Amino acid sequence: LLSLSVPFSRQVLWPYLLEFVTPIQFTNALTPLCKSLMYLAVKKQEEGESASLIRYDLNANLPSPYALTTRLLVVSSQPYVGDSRGTAALRLLNVLNYSIHPDLDQLWSKRIPLLVEHVEGRKRLLLG
Repeated sequence: LLSLSVPFSRQVLWPYLLEFVTPIQFTNALTPLCKSLMYLAVKKQEEGESASLIRYDLNANLPSPYALTTRLLVVSSQPYVGDSRGTAALRLLNVLNYSIHPDLDQLWSKRIPLLVEHVEGRKRLLLG
């Protein structure tokens, strides 16, 4: 809610919230955390930061691109658990693709939206 409603929160929350993605004790908070990070990343891109969103050289406490990728992929392997945190993790991966590795941009920007669409369609079938 803070990331959506308070304009100056973007400078405070980005990239600080990324530190909470990889620790296991924050697993239950990953759905809102990924959604907030995705929103903040999209806003940064809209403001003209289209290249790497994560400045590892300025933030020593951030998880490495490998740790972020691994954590979000593992979480996404169970897309319906924990208020659909797997889907939120996939969406965050899609937004951060260039920051994780520039070569992932073309592949992930095509594949991840299709995967999210498939997972959400399957969820509707399971619930409906």
